[in-house]
Amino acid sequence: MSPSIQGASGTASRGRYAWLLFFILGVLAVIAAPILLLGNPPDPPSPEGFTGLSSDEINARIPGMSGYISSISTQLGNFMLTSGVLMAAMAAGPFRRGEKWAWYAFWVIPLMLLIQFLNSRGGHGWQFDLGLVVAAIAGLLWLNRFADVRVGKHLDPELTPASGRHGCTFGH
Repeated sequence: MSPSIQGASGTASRGRYAWLLFFILGVLAVIAAPILLLGNPPDPPSPEGFTGLSSDEINARIPGMSGYISSISTQLGNFMLTSGVLMAAMAAGPFRRGEKWAWYAFWVIPLMLLIQFLNSRGGHGWQFDLGLVVAAIAGLLWLNRFADVRVGKHLDPELTPASGRHGCTFGH
């Protein structure tokens, strides 16, 4: 374990379990995906937030619009499902092992959430995304603080070369 992870009392477990933040975010995306895969619009309903009209009013004014919104929701569900599976798998595997490329790749997460928040125009209910942006950035910076990125030590001592389960580390 790197000296920076060993630092203060309790620091080792914080660095060791930091990957769980991103694993949980991935699992939550997978859990939320079926709602959108069924064609239900996101909640809060983005079409209503942008137009000021209820879903029924939109459907009355533009025939076929509900089918279009449903297809966009299904596409969003596909995206959430695949990104959630990839995020959880990367968190449990390469990110947990301390592979440098995974740490850099996970910077896409706060960027994606920030873009999603900005696209919602800060709409009601999307503030959760902004909170996740802060949590993801804090998790990545926190992990960088407790993992010795320059020296390249494993985050989880169970994944050391002696355990037979290892890969590249943050420093290599």
